Amino acid sequence: MKELYSIRIIKIFFAIAFALTSGSAFSQLKVGSNPTQINKSSILELESDRQGFLLPRLIDTAAINTLTPPDGMLIYLSSASAAGRGLYIRKSGIWQRFVTDSAVLNKWSKAGDVLNGTERMGSLNAQTLRLITNSLDRLTIDGNTGNINIANSVAVNKSLAVADTTVTGRLGVADSVNFRSLNRNTALTEVLVIDTADGSVRRRTIAADAFKNWITGTFRTTTNANGLSKIAGTTTDTLVLHPASATTPGGVSAVTQTFGGHKTFQDSATAAQTLLVGATGNANSSLQVQGSVSFAIRTVTASTSVINTDYTLLVNASGGTVNITLPAPSNAITGRICIIKKIAGGLSNDVIVNGPIEDGTSFSLYNDWTVLKVQTDGNRWYVIK
Repeated sequence: MKELYSIRIIKIFFAIAFALTSGSAFSQLKVGSNPTQINKSSILELESDRQGFLLPRLIDTAAINTLTPPDGMLIYLSSASAAGRGLYIRKSGIWQRFVTDSAVLNKWSKAGDVLNGTERMGSLNAQTLRLITNSLDRLTIDGNTGNINIANSVAVNKSLAVADTTVTGRLGVADSVNFRSLNRNTALTEVLVIDTADGSVRRRTIAADAFKNWITGTFRTTTNANGLSKIAGTTTDTLVLHPASATTPGGVSAVTQTFGGHKTFQDSATAAQTLLVGATGNANSSLQVQGSVSFAIRTVTASTSVINTDYTLLVNASGGTVNITLPAPSNAITGRICIIKKIAGGLSNDVIVNGPIEDGTSFSLYNDWTVLKVQTDGNRWYVIK
């Protein structure tokens, strides 16, 4: 039986060899079952229901490569490394392996895969992983640090979690962050705040009242220890200002009012009717002072001009004649009074007060302790004393 099988193999071999060397004798060759039935598109057809086509099996391709194998040649590589074994075709000057179904199972499909949860995708060394579109890097994962860099914008439809310790867990944004279509909630009191030291965003709890609307209410007629009060509402609170009093802070009303504490006015103060100082009640004159009065006084030893803060000038003319110049009369200083007293200098050194005084342009003080009191009507100065 073995001899018969060997004879049949020899016949097949010689038939193939004859066909390959005698193209003029056979245009097509059928080997195996149904030798009279051959597909007209094939030059060589093998048919069997229990035998296969055995290709040359090479341990490596070093020897065959010296023969410059053409593209389209088939071999089976049975290398010592099981990972490299398989069917290869010569294409573009290199041997390229046919991918089998078992090999495909370890690859990722562009159409998607059914996973069991143990698969991984990426590098096994420290090289950076890059995802590209249009030949441009869009997302990179650093092979050493694991940091992810996204070249453009990111849209998060669900949630984004940064899993790490509270110290190093960071989501760095180089530009701005836009929150769109956020869920509304009227009960929460948590807000995001920025740490100006490092730019990180933190969570902070604030009072529920901070989320209410605030409006200004009408001025109250009753006092309040704080000067302000709040009328609480469901969604809106009202801020109310109360009048100040002798013992409470507050605002200035349009009715009779008493203030407590020392007050300083940076500029001027005007009383449209009367002013009472030193007592309570109503003034009996435009200005009523129930107590002492203090006016500005200064001593000069040389010529000078009367300034806005002057009231009384004590002039020491021991060093020679002294000229005192009064302000030019005008409506702005109508009613102003100025007192000038010579306190030294004797008859040898005069004190000359210059300005439009009555019908002249000056007034001289000769004797020590002489006093000149003048007042202006806005046009000239007049001697009162």
